[in-house]
Amino acid sequence: MDISKLLNAVEPIAATIESNPPTTWEELGQTLENPSSPSEADILAINRFLWRSYKPLTNSEPAEDTHEDKSEHREPERPKWNCNQIRVKIRKLLSTKEMTQTAFLDLLDIEPKEFREFMGLTGPIAGEDNSTYLGGTIFFDHYEKREKEKLKYMKPKDRKRKAVEQKEVKTKRSKDGAELLKRIEEVELPDMDDDGTVPVFDDCDEIRKKINYFLGEGMVTKAAFLRALGDVNSNSLRSFMNLRCGANSGASNVVYRTAYVFFEKKRVLEGKEKSVKRLANEDLQGPDGFPLDNSPNWHFIDKVLNGY
Repeated sequence: MDISKLLNAVEPIAATIESNPPTTWEELGQTLENPSSPSEADILAINRFLWRSYKPLTNSEPAEDTHEDKSEHREPERPKWNCNQIRVKIRKLLSTKEMTQTAFLDLLDIEPKEFREFMGLTGPIAGEDNSTYLGGTIFFDHYEKREKEKLKYMKPKDRKRKAVEQKEVKTKRSKDGAELLKRIEEVELPDMDDDGTVPVFDDCDEIRKKINYFLGEGMVTKAAFLRALGDVNSNSLRSFMNLRCGANSGASNVVYRTAYVFFEKKRVLEGKEKSVKRLANEDLQGPDGFPLDNSPNWHFIDKVLNGY
């Protein structure tokens, strides 16, 4: 991954601001909305994120060895976020429509295949060697710093208005999330037993992916999600999500079964068809579904699922 591309994408804007620094938020907005170059929509989106106190980094021209440059532009010595947290941040960013996935990948110079592989993984260390993790860590480190800097240029009334708007959005999202959980709970699955159990046709990795994606959307809190699973303990969720990748890693954990029921109800509620993988699992497992333990049967299942 070309890190210089990630940083140098905003050099034209930075030069303009450094030579003629804005004194009001309105002036800043005018500067950002009318850059001399580049003019591509994806770069414009990034310019709004990374605009202040920028020192370009290239392979031939290293940053000056000053305390300010080191703290502002070098890669973090210890990543602030693990792989799961970066995946959540990416999903939240893309869901806001502030930037398209194509623009995000172009900026980080990442191939779509590599991005899909990273986003499909689960676990705090799963994907540490993927360029998406490194690029995402650098991107969000700069992004959060710029967001804080923007607040400094806002007038008090504008800052207050933004806080109110953010609160309203959060309240609406929370209300929508609560309504969604209620509607999901009301769904009745045709193959559910009297005790509320159903045969499971998603492996553990698939359930972890669905949990990460659902919580990453930000519609419900983790606590609300656990209540929807039947007041599952947060330690059980943490244990399940932190397990190494593997089709049967966490099969005996209560989260595996209850989360499957939750997402199956959600699929039915949304009227979505079963995926190809889901149909293949049904053919392979039969009416009983996956084992809800770490029995020897999983060794055979692992081999089939992974093409061995």
